[in-house]
Amino acid sequence: MATTNALDYINSLQIPRLAALPSLFHLKPPKRPRRKATLRATSSPSSSPIPTPPDTSLQQQHSRGTRKQASPTPATRVNQGNQGISAEDIYDAVRSGKSAMVTVVDEWLDSYKRSREAGLLVLINFIVQSCGCKGVVSREMFDSMQNAEIIGTLTKEFNEDSVNYPLCTPGPQLKRFKAGLCEFARVLVRSCRNSLIYDERLFPSLLALLTGLSDSQVRAFRHTSTLLAMKLMTGLVEVAVVVSVQLQTTQRRYDMENSKRPHDRAPGRLEELQATISELQENREEISSMMNATFRGVFVHRYRDRLPEIRATCIEELGMWLKMDPEDFLNDGCLKYLGWTLHDKQSPVRLQCVRALQGLYQEKEFIGRLELFTSRFKERMLSMVLDKDPDVAVEVVNLLLLIQQGTEEGLREDECGHIYPLVYASHRGLASAAGGFLLKGVIASDNEENDKSDNAAFFQILISFYIQSEFHEHGAYLVDSLWGVAGSELRDWETMTAFLLQDDGEEDEGPLIELMMCAIRQAAHATAPVGRTQGKKVILSMKDRKVQEQDRRRITTHFIPILPQLLAKYSADARKVSLLLKAPLYFDLEMYNSAPKLEKHLDLLLCEICGIVAKHTEVTVLEACAHLASTLCSDRYTFSSRAHLAFSQLLDGLIECFSTYLNDLLQVGQSVSVKPSNMACYEMHDIIPLCSPNFQIPSHVLFLLVSYRHLNVFSMPLPTTSFTLIFGLLLPRLVLLPWLSSLAEGEEEMKITVLQKKRNQLAGYCKLVIYGVLDLTAATDIFKHYSKYFKDFGDIIKETVSKSKLISPVQSAKTVCLSLQQLFSEMLTEDHSRQDLGEIRELAKRLAMSFGVDLHRVRKPLVALHTDGIRFAFRDPQEGEEQHPNVAFMEILSEFSFKLLQQDRTQLFFGLCPPLSITLPSPPRAEFMKSECPSAALSWPSVRMYQRSLDSRSSSKPRERRQQEEEGDDAASSHDTPVAKRKRTTAQGETDTQHI
Repeated sequence: MATTNALDYINSLQIPRLAALPSLFHLKPPKRPRRKATLRATSSPSSSPIPTPPDTSLQQQHSRGTRKQASPTPATRVNQGNQGISAEDIYDAVRSGKSAMVTVVDEWLDSYKRSREAGLLVLINFIVQSCGCKGVVSREMFDSMQNAEIIGTLTKEFNEDSVNYPLCTPGPQLKRFKAGLCEFARVLVRSCRNSLIYDERLFPSLLALLTGLSDSQVRAFRHTSTLLAMKLMTGLVEVAVVVSVQLQTTQRRYDMENSKRPHDRAPGRLEELQATISELQENREEISSMMNATFRGVFVHRYRDRLPEIRATCIEELGMWLKMDPEDFLNDGCLKYLGWTLHDKQSPVRLQCVRALQGLYQEKEFIGRLELFTSRFKERMLSMVLDKDPDVAVEVVNLLLLIQQGTEEGLREDECGHIYPLVYASHRGLASAAGGFLLKGVIASDNEENDKSDNAAFFQILISFYIQSEFHEHGAYLVDSLWGVAGSELRDWETMTAFLLQDDGEEDEGPLIELMMCAIRQAAHATAPVGRTQGKKVILSMKDRKVQEQDRRRITTHFIPILPQLLAKYSADARKVSLLLKAPLYFDLEMYNSAPKLEKHLDLLLCEICGIVAKHTEVTVLEACAHLASTLCSDRYTFSSRAHLAFSQLLDGLIECFSTYLNDLLQVGQSVSVKPSNMACYEMHDIIPLCSPNFQIPSHVLFLLVSYRHLNVFSMPLPTTSFTLIFGLLLPRLVLLPWLSSLAEGEEEMKITVLQKKRNQLAGYCKLVIYGVLDLTAATDIFKHYSKYFKDFGDIIKETVSKSKLISPVQSAKTVCLSLQQLFSEMLTEDHSRQDLGEIRELAKRLAMSFGVDLHRVRKPLVALHTDGIRFAFRDPQEGEEQHPNVAFMEILSEFSFKLLQQDRTQLFFGLCPPLSITLPSPPRAEFMKSECPSAALSWPSVRMYQRSLDSRSSSKPRERRQQEEEGDDAASSHDTPVAKRKRTTAQGETDTQHI
């Protein structure tokens, strides 16, 4: 309903219906006969917010210009006949920004007073030059043409091919020129406010020209003239306010003097005041007429210009008018433009609109006049907190805070709900603005209701909000959002620890610990959380570094005696104690040696850490203990020997427990085979029975594992055999080949959760291979399932294959071959079928594609792969096996032939051919082929298929070989037939098409 009312309100205020709006100002009396036609408005006064006289007989002459009387003194240059300042001089002063603008304006005013026509011509040419136009308004044009004709002539002379003009020049020059141009307009009005502004010549003529230029089709004319017109309008509003104040003051003096008895009045005083009032009224009327003409002639048309810079300029100046002269402008007739502009498509325009509204809502006396506007457009403002431009969203949040604090109704709770979640936004400025809204709009009001001003109430409200927001993993972002507005409260460590050491309030203790640790990190590091730094390295100033050091000293001094107490209280809670164990990482640890009484607190801390290790099996807790132990044992600190002693005693006890536990475990599982050289040689199926779901890993084993990840934690390294045994027992439990069991039946959400868990387990196992904890051959159990489970785990396995090639290309190729050999051997133990062999060949195709297109780089790995494959195919049979049971593996190996270089394929091809068919001398590698492949096997189908795979690649050239031939490779003959259409005839007489 609110949206419909807002749209109805907007539709009722469309531009074509401006005349229907009742004027909110009282019309002044008719002008005196001395008024000139150049000040008349272009439309009825009811459509303008500025008071204007009802006489409109000569209004059209203002916008189109008047025909001027020819001067007897001709001038072809802008400063001929006037030896004062020229248009080029003013332009250079404005562009450089180095000249005092008051001096420039005063010099021009002197020349204008000597010759009005020449001075005005200089100012007009300065405006034309500021637009980037090369044309010049001559004296003849100035005397004989109307404004519209002058603008038309300048438009023809304007270089339409040029898109750059001074107000759109990129870089600092733009800001300097724009600032200088605005300053020139401001100083000009201020210098003329007591005299020339009322001469009925200078400003009416200037505004008439700017009005005509602002309606030009040339963007440079329109942009520059609108900026100047709006700045001149702002100056006129300032003068109008001053004149109004003077008029009110003089009127009060007149009333006081008139109230006196005739013999008590000063002689002539009443007539003098009456003359002053008449003059001020006349001045106010004249200024209002110029303001009215500028508002309706420029603003009403240009606030909706297609150029966003022009729209933004109009709205920015409108905000200033509303605030400076509320009596004339602060009404629905002007506020509607701000309401419409809230929907502008360009963010700079919306930004200026919001800032204009902020200036209005900051004034308490304006709130009453803004009630209707607030009710109509509040819904739009609430939706803008999610504006695509973060800068706009920041200003909208600040605007809504002003509305919340300044208006009686404020914002409802559901409306505030649009803003509260923004404290977790990634944009730091927006999050800080939302934090200020939360603090001033909610926490402060709740404190007033509870009559509490201490920080305890602040933390209670903050914890309640944190729990209700349900973003429990993002406490650092909440603290960072409030840090700028509630930094002193969040640094109140005494209140937080006193609350934690109390016996009650268990529900709030967990969130408070999280927020406290986030505040400690924020104070110690003085940096924003991840995601709010915007990729820029923050360099702290000297003042910020000093504050950071002070905060670290305060944190250390307070928490050194308190932390052991907190660890003792929460030692049984894994989540809370894992957070508290991070606190010493932010300490100034050298302070432990600053006083003898602090050393006992170090001993208490070490004792608590050892006790926590004995209690917990959670990995997060043990990692926190190991990380803290690594820090305390660092040689940088003089107390590191005490920490080394404490943790060495801890390790001695853990290793003793582990040895006892391992002996008992090995007595139960005798099938475990361990080769000390490499953990990857474990037989997985021998260990899996030991890792049933009821198998529990003791805490001392887990801590040894976690500690070993920190390689320099302890002076005593864990024995290699022990470490290997631990991983041999744990890895199958962590992985257990997640693809061996299909996803359980159930809800889709449960399936996704189970799949994600299995993917994490597989990724962890792959990392052990990639980082060298396990040998590359341990990846065979992963590679051989690449094709079968490609949909769920293909990306992880593919990345592992790629990374393994970086570790050792040859060993990686051998691992690929080994995985295929294992699958082939498993196939032989089961019912042999062509379907199973086809699946293995499909896997071989996928793995072959992983070698890439740079065949020179993978030459050695591929030769090693083929060598291992041939050896496996023709290995000597064991007892009870038939002759050459693995010869069918040659079909699988043929899938890798197309990746071989020409010379390697030729060698393998000759090595497999009968001796009588060899027409070229056999390369040295052919001796290896002949020794591995018996002559009788050359007629077997599998061997012939492998031979054809080499033969086909030898007779038909892929792109790589064609490029080699062009460079002078004579290893094979060339063909004229295109590669894509080349055909070959096999030994059986069938014709196959070669696919590249």
